[in-house]
Amino acid sequence: MFGRSSRKIDLPSMPATLARIIQITNKSDSTAEQLSKTVMLDQSLSTKVLRLANSAYFGRRNKAENITEAVVTLGFGSVRNLAASASVVEALFPKRMFPGFNWQDMWSHSVTCAVAAESIYSCMAGHVAGNNESAFLAGLLHDVGKLIIARALPQRFLQIVEACRDYNFEMVRAENNILSTTHCKIGFDLAQQWDFPEKISAGIAYHHIPEDACEHEDLARAVHAGNLLAKRLGKNYVVGVPVDVSINDVAEAAGLPPGDINFIVDQVRGKLQQCGELLAWGDRMPCQRNAA
Repeated sequence: MFGRSSRKIDLPSMPATLARIIQITNKSDSTAEQLSKTVMLDQSLSTKVLRLANSAYFGRRNKAENITEAVVTLGFGSVRNLAASASVVEALFPKRMFPGFNWQDMWSHSVTCAVAAESIYSCMAGHVAGNNESAFLAGLLHDVGKLIIARALPQRFLQIVEACRDYNFEMVRAENNILSTTHCKIGFDLAQQWDFPEKISAGIAYHHIPEDACEHEDLARAVHAGNLLAKRLGKNYVVGVPVDVSINDVAEAAGLPPGDINFIVDQVRGKLQQCGELLAWGDRMPCQRNAA
């Protein structure tokens, strides 16, 4: 499963189905039939695509009865995003628990960050109701490097969690102290190996330091602010570590007025109620609810 090395950590190879989906969706002359045939080669992904197309999030009046109809409903970008997120969940999420760390809450945080980043990026661009899939996917995968660390170096990952709990460190600081690298850098390496667009790779790499993202600073800033908003709205998946994020903190990170962030909060909460299919994937992950 693991291929090219990211410093001392081996990166997983891109699943074949996802590679083919990215290839198809990157071509301007591809058809829904071509994409649906590829999706149907993966039974698990087919089920997810059909369920998501018929979910409240897309508000389809008539149920999609086959994968081609589902692909048309979702659009190429959404199918690619869904395939990427499904691949991450199935190929990368650790199967074991770590005391003091909750994988379900981390997935909820990731989905919330995705929805928040999309809404913030849209507002930054002046299109409050816009659809910005790059921001959604970068937000969903912003912490993917943590999954790789946990799978490849479980004892080091446990040390990182303990440092966060004992010293109230952010994970990025604990990672740098213990590994001399961070989940941001490892996530960027994975995004490049998996042939994600440069914009999405930058959003993952620079979600803690968006000013370093150069021409993709706006998207990285949206993911950075979305990450903060997700922390404000959810539980910290590092159990017992308090998170104190204000609306003003999110507004400053996004470069938007606090009033806009209050509007975005309502928008995000509404969208999360429609994201049941994505959020439910976390129910099958290891859980550590009552860690000491």
